[in-house]
Order: sequence, then structure tokens, then C-alpha cells
Amino acid sequence: MSSANTMRVMWCERPHEVELRHLPVHPVGDDDVLVKVAYAAICPWDVRAFSGLSSAVAFPRVLGHEVAGRVAAVGKNVKGLEVGQPVAPDMIVKCGVCKACRTGRPNRCQRPTYLQYGGGYADYVCVPQRNIHPIRAGVSLKAASMMEPLACVLRGQDMLRLYPGEVELVVGLGPIGLMHMQVARTFGARVIASDPVAARREKAQALGADWVVDPQTTDLGGFIKDVTNGWGADAIALTVGSARMVEEVVPYLAPGGRLNIFAGIYPKDQIHLDPNQIHYGEWVITGSADSTPENMHRALTMIESGQVQTEALISDLLPLPELAKGLEMVKNRAGLKIVMEVNGEA
Repeated sequence: MSSANTMRVMWCERPHEVELRHLPVHPVGDDDVLVKVAYAAICPWDVRAFSGLSSAVAFPRVLGHEVAGRVAAVGKNVKGLEVGQPVAPDMIVKCGVCKACRTGRPNRCQRPTYLQYGGGYADYVCVPQRNIHPIRAGVSLKAASMMEPLACVLRGQDMLRLYPGEVELVVGLGPIGLMHMQVARTFGARVIASDPVAARREKAQALGADWVVDPQTTDLGGFIKDVTNGWGADAIALTVGSARMVEEVVPYLAPGGRLNIFAGIYPKDQIHLDPNQIHYGEWVITGSADSTPENMHRALTMIESGQVQTEALISDLLPLPELAKGLEMVKNRAGLKIVMEVNGEA
């Protein structure tokens, strides 16, 4: 940091441009918590926004929403938090009064506030206390920085309503797919993990996948039939944004099977499915997007308990000024999870 009153931010004036700037530290409102950022992980959404592919993203802005750090200051109305306490902030402020917020779907808030100038690729972020999730002492802040993506995964897995002993197919073994796999196993499911990249299959195996498959060399549908005695997959988590993949995996479902289309598909596309297969198979095809505070609380608990190993997904830790390099790595699918070390654990 430059001084007590300024902070480093990775400023995006417009798409494809990012530079290190020094700006005043955020003012702390009466109900706010100032967080000194330890780590900020890179989400593929950050890459899409940075590339100018999201019409909902306004520039200039500071990106970054997967954050863990420590309390640096609190407003006068804040209770129960101490300076130095480890926390993970929810970087989207929900309005709390729209129909979505009032009916248990704050992830679809109609009037959210995105912290345009207060993203996580900076020394500090400032959010209302209600957006703060305390982290248990001794838990790795690197691991906790992935609370938000794990919360999104947990929301998708909840929709699959797994029973112990069922078989779930996870398609795509990037960081998100590897979290889907781990959550499914905590629910008692057996997991078939599929990805053409050998290193990702090896990581899935190390994290407990029951079967790993290279779909380029193995007939995935035939493999599923073999290991389920012809029944099919009880659930599928599709973490790859592809309409063709939706069409390909739906026939792998068992009677009563459930598919979660987890990834957004860009550019927008159409899918063509046989409605009779859905009708007679009693299939449930659903999507999930973002997460709720309750999802985040449960996700953080799973990280704290070690049920889901998020730190094991980190392949590269980069200093804050190298954000452009990190974004490019994620764009090119290099490594696994790329995390920016902003101020570190200290």
C-alpha cells in the first residue's frame, strides 16, 4: 500500500485495459466494514467482463468478487466484528425488498448494487456488515477466497437433490467442476468425472472421484451404462458452456435423472431435445446462477471443515500487479485456479 490514506487498485478504464492506480481508501459508513484484501481469486466471469463480452458490466471499474481478508475498520453501528478478524465479503449488495429477495431468491435480486469501484483486485474493499462472513480462526485465507464460487456450486448441487449411493456425472473438471465433484461426494453420491485434459482428470482422482474418463478416447455414454448396470446417471452437473454439450449429455440421464446447466452459454444458442425423452424419462432439467447468503454460509463451513478442499485447486498465485497475466491465463485455461495475492495472510 502507498500510505495510510491511499490504496492500490487494478483499474479497468475500459475493456481489455487494466493498470495499477493509487486511489483514496474507501470511506467507511456507519454500517460498513472495511476489509484489507488478502487474496482475490479470478473467476471466468471476470475474464468475460474484462473482454467486454457482458453488456451488464459498466466501465470504468475494479473487477474481482472472490475475496478473503481481514477487518481493517468498522462503522460505528457495527457490532461483533474486530479489527484483524478474518472475513470473506459478499461483493454484491442485495436490495432486500424486491420480490426475489423476499421470496428466498436473493441471488436473483432485481436491484443489486455491484461495487463498481470497489472490486477485490485492490488493497481494500468496503461492504455493509450484512455482507460479511466471518472466517474461523486458523482457516487458510487462500481457501476461503473461494467461498463465493463454492456457494454457487452448492446452489446447483442442491437442485440435483442427490441421495447417498446415486451416481453423478460431472462434465468439465476446471475449478468449478472439481468443486461440484467434491460437494456431490459430501452428499453421498458416487462421481464420474469427465474432462479431456489429463492433469484435470488426475486432480479429480486425487480429490476422490470414483471414476475419471477422457471423453475423447472413451464412449462416455457407454461407460456410464457399464458402471451403472444400464441405469444411467442419476444427476449431471454440466460446467461447460456449450449448447451442444447439453444435447449430448441429456440422453445419459437415468429414469428420474436431473441435469444442472451450471455454466452460462455465450454467444447465446439454442438446444434441440426430444420432449418425449424428457416426458417418459421423468427428467428434470434445471439451471442455477449465483448464490444466496445461506449458500455462502454453508460453503464457508464446508471449507472450514475440510469437506471441500479449495486450496488444492490453486495452481498459480500471482502478485496483484500481474492481474492482466492472470486474466490471460484463465482465458487460455492455463493451470487450474488462478489467485491474486493482494496482501497475503499477514
